[in-house]
Amino acid sequence: MIAIELNSTEDDFSTNITVNLITNRTGLFVTAVLEAFLTIILNLLLLGLCAIIPAQARNQLHIFYTFLAASDLINGIYLLLLSASFYFVNTSIFQYYNVCFSVVVMSSAGISTTGYLLLLLTAMKCFSIVCPLKSLRFITRNAAICLTSLVWSFSYVVNVVPSIAWAREKAFLLNEECSVKMVYHDKVKQFVNLGYVLSGLFVAGVVLFNSFILVKITKRNKVGVQENSKSNTDIGMRQYGKSTKDTSGKTKIQDIKSEKPHLKKNISLKDGNKYDFKKSKNFKAYLTVLMHVGIYTLCGFPLILIVANRDLYKYYYNDRSVRFGCILFLYLTSLINPILTVLRIPIFKKSLWKLCRKYVTKARS
Repeated sequence: MIAIELNSTEDDFSTNITVNLITNRTGLFVTAVLEAFLTIILNLLLLGLCAIIPAQARNQLHIFYTFLAASDLINGIYLLLLSASFYFVNTSIFQYYNVCFSVVVMSSAGISTTGYLLLLLTAMKCFSIVCPLKSLRFITRNAAICLTSLVWSFSYVVNVVPSIAWAREKAFLLNEECSVKMVYHDKVKQFVNLGYVLSGLFVAGVVLFNSFILVKITKRNKVGVQENSKSNTDIGMRQYGKSTKDTSGKTKIQDIKSEKPHLKKNISLKDGNKYDFKKSKNFKAYLTVLMHVGIYTLCGFPLILIVANRDLYKYYYNDRSVRFGCILFLYLTSLINPILTVLRIPIFKKSLWKLCRKYVTKARS
């Protein structure tokens, strides 16, 4: 996805043959601005909810989601800049090389950061499911902050440093639209190859971590049935042993007390007592992360489809509006992430309801 987004602005032609007039771009521009503002507002709301959560109630997962919301907020700002460069083609500011360079490189780094933060979330859920005790010991709040900061830094460094090495020397470029080709010119292929490497790492990491999780869940469900049945039998034997040790008149009273839980255990066994990890909070949190990753992948699907089809591939590079539309769809993940986070994470949902009730109460009074 990261690679395809970088590849989306590559042009195999010596000149820019985009023929769309500015009037034809109005619809896409309005849509992009609306998407960008909604992304900024929703992520600001999520960051506000993160701030009002009591310190003692914040855990490592909330720290990860705070950094993700910050990344999505910045993506909304980048989308505004990309929209301006798309619509205001003849504006001289976007023909200054340094300005165009900053917009293109930072926007690529921003979408990469979101992807790798989601990969980090997947890795942390994998660690907590596969090694739950060790995860409580090693993944502390400070560790969560350090890990997210490292991922953030890595995403920007791996995009910015090579870009500086591949940059052009011209300061002002006439009659060229602000795009990857304007920024890199004859070094576009190197930048695209870097994108493919980053995308490959993302996909490989997601597949690997989810494979570990699925294997662990399968094993845990199988072992859970055996352990539960064994523990229920042991409890019944211990209760029976306690009632047979006393030979005094208290034996009958102990038999009556031990009979009720013993009957409850037998009833649960008849109903089919199983360890169902799917009903645990840990699985629900993992499912939320999986939804985030799935949405990120789905938003990049139009780019994947176009690159895979040769006919669409040529049409795609000849029309700037098509390229920008695909980028719009990719940035949609930063709009959906805060909505999904609030709906799926209980503490964010409760904080939002409390905030709404507070303002409703003030409005009524």
